[in-house]
Amino acid sequence: MKKRILFPLILAATLLGLFFLTRYGLPEFYTPEWAARHVFWACALIIFLPSVFGKYRFSAAAFAGYPIGLAAGELFGGFQADVPPQYLHYGWLIFLCVFAAACLLGAILQHRACLLYTSPSPRDKR
Repeated sequence: MKKRILFPLILAATLLGLFFLTRYGLPEFYTPEWAARHVFWACALIIFLPSVFGKYRFSAAAFAGYPIGLAAGELFGGFQADVPPQYLHYGWLIFLCVFAAACLLGAILQHRACLLYTSPSPRDKR
């Protein structure tokens, strides 16, 4: 019962700290600041709500995908001079793809965990 309450609380506090860090602590970087302004609260709900219902593996994978996506988007987004001004940095797209892949991985891990816990025992096969 402790894990059911403690994990979402720690996750919420960490998400809140991550928001303030990316929104106000890293304004010189494009991808973290963009993500904090545009998609953070949607990502936070995607991460937090499953943890409230006991889907810890999904929440952990999605939470790991958020900062990994931010770092990958900032490192590999790059600026290109030969494209229109509104598309100079593709960090936002890289971030969204990494976060979506992390959510997909979390869903697979969560589904596999459910299959392992509900698989029939060898005695049931008789």
